[in-house]
Amino acid sequence: MEEANIDKIEDLLNTKKFFEAFEMIDNILKENGDEKDDIVEILEASGENFISEEDNESAEKVFKKEILIEPVNGYFNLGLVYIDMNRNDDAIGNFKKSTDYGNNSADIYKFIGMAYMNKEDYDNAIIHLNKSVSIEENFENNHYLGLSYLGKENYDGAIKFFNRACDIKENYETLHYLGLAHLGKENYDEAINFFTKSLNRNTDFADAYYYRGMAYYAIENEIEAIKDYKKACDLNNEYLDLPYECY
Repeated sequence: MEEANIDKIEDLLNTKKFFEAFEMIDNILKENGDEKDDIVEILEASGENFISEEDNESAEKVFKKEILIEPVNGYFNLGLVYIDMNRNDDAIGNFKKSTDYGNNSADIYKFIGMAYMNKEDYDNAIIHLNKSVSIEENFENNHYLGLSYLGKENYDGAIKFFNRACDIKENYETLHYLGLAHLGKENYDEAINFFTKSLNRNTDFADAYYYRGMAYYAIENEIEAIKDYKKACDLNNEYLDLPYECY
């Protein structure tokens, strides 16, 4: 595609003159359908830019146009926008349309699972996240499987997949969730161990201080419980309303 046309379309999109941009795109494709890949690249770059600016409404318009040109990627990208907007049913619908057009990647099933997880539909989340793992196992699909099992209060399942995630990459959040799973099983020493590992990686993580303190409180180590509770409150004053006696 001519550089002048690329610059013109990008300028129209950046200034949100969508009608003019889309009309120009249609005219270019009518004259030469081989320009499709360049057009899709421009639309995807524009949509990603709007997402980075937290302008999901503009990203939505751009990806809806992409669907008319390249539906596999268009439906996938629109699904990502809807997840970000917490429109999880719309996200699931668009992701599934992407699979109808042949998208059977690990990512598509991971994001379908995440959308179901956001809806607290953990059974469907687990189905799709397991499919993602079966295609390509990675840190993220194991991590979200762990979260789904944790949401179901299936602590053994949560521990299994959080451990798998940690085998690939340890981070403070996954270690924290391992602590929560062990806390749910009343394995207090293990819970304290994982909360401590989490805090070793992020010393300002209020949640880990709070729940480690809860584990200390459960084993009647009130000195350490009070220290952790005070630290959690210093970092997040919402915990002031949640003393351990509430539990």
